[in-house]
Amino acid sequence: MSNENKKTVHIDIVSDVICPWCYVGKRRLEEAIKQSKELYPNLSFEIKWFPYLLDPSLTKEPQSKKEILMKKFGESTFNSNAAILIESGREIGISFDHDGVVAQTYDAHRLINCAKSQGKHEEIVEVLFHNYHEEGKSPADYDVLSEAAASVGLDKEKVLQILKSEEGMQQVKDEISQALKKGIAGVPHFTINNKFDVSGSQGPKIWLEIFENISKE
Repeated sequence: MSNENKKTVHIDIVSDVICPWCYVGKRRLEEAIKQSKELYPNLSFEIKWFPYLLDPSLTKEPQSKKEILMKKFGESTFNSNAAILIESGREIGISFDHDGVVAQTYDAHRLINCAKSQGKHEEIVEVLFHNYHEEGKSPADYDVLSEAAASVGLDKEKVLQILKSEEGMQQVKDEISQALKKGIAGVPHFTINNKFDVSGSQGPKIWLEIFENISKE
């Protein structure tokens, strides 16, 4: 195949670490990309992650995830939502656990941006999602974040130093502000090739239709 036919699909994802459907959406997108390798071999993919605060009221102090969600939605709705989420996760290899803690995610987003500058942000996003949604770990705990960084090959001590400072905080706040100005009111939110948007954790079928159209452009 000539280089003239090769195309890069740029996907910008606005997401929050504590958003379970962002984790689901990530896995579904990855499955679609995997299938597209055979269907549309002229496509390559470049994915970038951007921050969002699902719950701006959270602080760095860890709180019971289940208690926060039950207070927000009520017990009946929480139980119903949890059952749907657990089943959706099971289908794609995610074991959702609602017994952990929740906290502010500014520092997790700073870590993602730090990893982005070193070509590791897709890896760190996966680890952070796993730590929070499957292990119940706080997304604001510096030890948890630095261990996550080390697991993808980043310098643990350097990351700790960054987390204990304000480095990168303004960038995260600016990027969140930009998302809000664009009218993004929920996550996950995907922007493809700066042309069109996809909201929610869509299945592979939707993505493959998009990839087919891009492949034929």
